[in-house]
Amino acid sequence: MGADTRFGPARWGRLAVALVSTAPSRRHGDLLAGPEELRALLLAHGEPGPVEVDERDLADARAARRALAAVFAARGDQEQVAALLNDLLARTARPRLTGHGEVPLHLHVDAPGSSWGGWLAASGAMALALLVAEHGVEVLAQCEAEGCAHAVLRIGPGPARRYCDAACASRTRVAAYRATRKASPG
Repeated sequence: MGADTRFGPARWGRLAVALVSTAPSRRHGDLLAGPEELRALLLAHGEPGPVEVDERDLADARAARRALAAVFAARGDQEQVAALLNDLLARTARPRLTGHGEVPLHLHVDAPGSSWGGWLAASGAMALALLVAEHGVEVLAQCEAEGCAHAVLRIGPGPARRYCDAACASRTRVAAYRATRKASPG
């Protein structure tokens, strides 16, 4: 498996960000409107198929989304972040090493028999807890673009990320440029 992070906290962290960012916002409606959207999200983030999702999975995924969004919203309060993550871990995480089929040994953090939503809550909470422990609460952010509240993880080399994607960064730069041009006489 080597450097492949397919089953580890880096993948889970990216998936937690993607899950939180499916919530309805000024940019878009609910991107987790039905089981097919949840299935597509899981597959897009490297979950090996087949992935079968039902209404229970969807309801639990929406609950996980709310819980993880609360962690990002509390990012300025270290004690609140810890309390939220500890509560979510206590309710959902049951770490164990497992292997199945062609997949080598890897860590499962959800309770056996959990729904996809339960897995998202447990793996997201575990990833965020590990990242906060390693990097501090500053690793948690929300997009700074006007009208966007997507979650952002500030990890990796270079300056801390301020935007969820290139579109928000570009939209912000263009707005700042236009404001400068409008304010300048000439």
